[in-house]
Amino acid sequence: MFSRIIAKSVFSISLLILAWHSNAQSVSRGDIVDWLNQTVTMDAPASGMVISGHNLDLIRPFMPPGYVDEFAYKDSSITIQATKNYPLFLSYQVATDKYAGQATLGPGGELENYLVGRPFSNEQIAAASSRNAGLMVAWNNIHRWQYTGYKVDELTMTYIDQGGSDNTRNAQKYGVEGEGRIERRVTQKYHRVYLSNLAWLPSSSYRMKVPSAEEKFFKDYIEFVDPFDVAGMKFVVERAQDAHADDQVNVYSPTERRVRRYSAKERSDSFMGSEVTLDDFEGFAGRVLDYKWEYLGRKKVLDVIDSDGALLRFGGPFSRAVIDRWQLRDCHVVELKSTWDGHPYKSKIMFIDNQTFDIVNALVFNHEDQLWKIFDAMYKSPKVGETRAENSVVSWRGQSNINLLSNRATLVHAVSETVHPVMKPSKIKRLFSVSALTSGQ
Repeated sequence: MFSRIIAKSVFSISLLILAWHSNAQSVSRGDIVDWLNQTVTMDAPASGMVISGHNLDLIRPFMPPGYVDEFAYKDSSITIQATKNYPLFLSYQVATDKYAGQATLGPGGELENYLVGRPFSNEQIAAASSRNAGLMVAWNNIHRWQYTGYKVDELTMTYIDQGGSDNTRNAQKYGVEGEGRIERRVTQKYHRVYLSNLAWLPSSSYRMKVPSAEEKFFKDYIEFVDPFDVAGMKFVVERAQDAHADDQVNVYSPTERRVRRYSAKERSDSFMGSEVTLDDFEGFAGRVLDYKWEYLGRKKVLDVIDSDGALLRFGGPFSRAVIDRWQLRDCHVVELKSTWDGHPYKSKIMFIDNQTFDIVNALVFNHEDQLWKIFDAMYKSPKVGETRAENSVVSWRGQSNINLLSNRATLVHAVSETVHPVMKPSKIKRLFSVSALTSGQ
């Protein structure tokens, strides 16, 4: 009798997971557009309310179809947090006010006559064509307040498939608490530094005092430290001020013991076997002019913008549902399509916070207009009234990257603290130099 009960329970759970997976696969671009165009008549859940699998309908108007179903399990936990106000940091606000109305769009979508601060106001966005409004939101995202950039000393990529659970390994350290099978975990260091358009540096023409600041906008440094087969691999990514110039991506491979240049087409390939490309970091990390943009309007959606705790937590049947507190955020909705016909994505719809211009989440569609991937970013907010620039940024903490069609996911999450360090020119030259890729080898 007991064995029959167990078998019946396992069968029921399997049916639930299969039904959940089938529902997720059936989401189309049309379903998302219908959801975007819904007139929401119900109130958002009150602050302090906990949403789980049994009352999920309370948040369906505020979370995209396909993604909301990730939380359709018994012990899911979405704690509603009161929506907070995030005023611009003082120096960024001063710069925005000083140069208000100066930035324009060139004929190809280029950002022209821009120096510093937020390029475009909400009034300009509302008055623009759908194409230009989409571009304005994109440029506001690129030039959002980030101080000098950010640094994470221990950042993991956890690869999860739909096999049986073995997540007891290091679950507490990495926050992976649900089911599914961990295929692989890769650990890296990450550091981004912005070199120009820096609001707090009016005395140096809003640039870092390094030779490349006049031509470069930012640089990324990525170093893989574990496991052994990727340890020692390093990337330096350089984004030019010229919106038409290709990124310069140099990669050091310890097995080949040489530095090679990443091609532009490789940016659309899977990064290190994960569910994201280089252009998918933080929802969008690509070049604006590599895409066609369209503004789809405004939408209030739930987002983890003020994560509760030092480590992100993931649960559910496949350990990819975020267990955290969520705010209802007013977002701009834009759709982008690659100008390259061979790109694997047909389009991506992104939700960009109206106050911070961080990307809340992104929905990727394949060439059959199926919802293919969901990228959801999680952040930690600064304390109210913070006056120190290095503590004033809404800090990136992680991103869940879900492939609905293969039922796999990559969780990219900061294990150590996200910091926005004061950067000296000497350190920038040393760490972000291409010649430094082979140092210590």
